[in-house]
Amino acid sequence: MIVINCSTPANYFHALRRQITLPFRKPLIVMSPKALLRHPEARSSFDDMIEGTEFQRLISEKGLAAENPEKTSTLVFCTGKVYYELLKERAARNLQEDVAITRLEQLCPFPWDLVTEEIKKYPNARLVWSQEEHKNQGGWSFFDPHVLTILEHLGQEHRHLQ
Repeated sequence: MIVINCSTPANYFHALRRQITLPFRKPLIVMSPKALLRHPEARSSFDDMIEGTEFQRLISEKGLAAENPEKTSTLVFCTGKVYYELLKERAARNLQEDVAITRLEQLCPFPWDLVTEEIKKYPNARLVWSQEEHKNQGGWSFFDPHVLTILEHLGQEHRHLQ
C-alpha cells in the first residue's frame, strides 16, 4: 500500500496521477485533511504540475537553514498541515536560520533514501518529529524506529529523534 499526507496541491495532483499510471494496482491511503483545501499558504504554481514534474516523497527545507546546514541547530520532520503551523511559529520566533523543516509526504513505503540524505545534510542538528496528535497517536510510532535504524546505519547512534 501507499500512504501519503500531502501538504501541497501539486503533490496531491501528482499522487493521484501516479496512482492511475502505475502498471500495477496498490491501495492509496490519503491522510491529507480537508482544511488544507482552504489554507491560504497551501497553494502550488502551475509550474509544479507541468510535464517533467512528479510526486515528491519528501520536501526539503528551501529557506535560510538550507543555505548553511552545518550551522542549523534543529531539523524538524513533519507531515501534512502541521508544516504551515511550524512555518508560522518559526517566523514569529525569528528562527529561519536555526530551524530546518522537512515535510514527509509519503509515509509508506518509507523513503529511506531521502530521509537518510536529509539527516546527513544537517550533521549537527537535533532531530525532532512534530505532530498535532499525542505521542502515542499520529506518525511518531511509525517514524521513530525508521530514523533509529538510519542513525545506526550511519554510525550516529549518539543522535536520536525527539
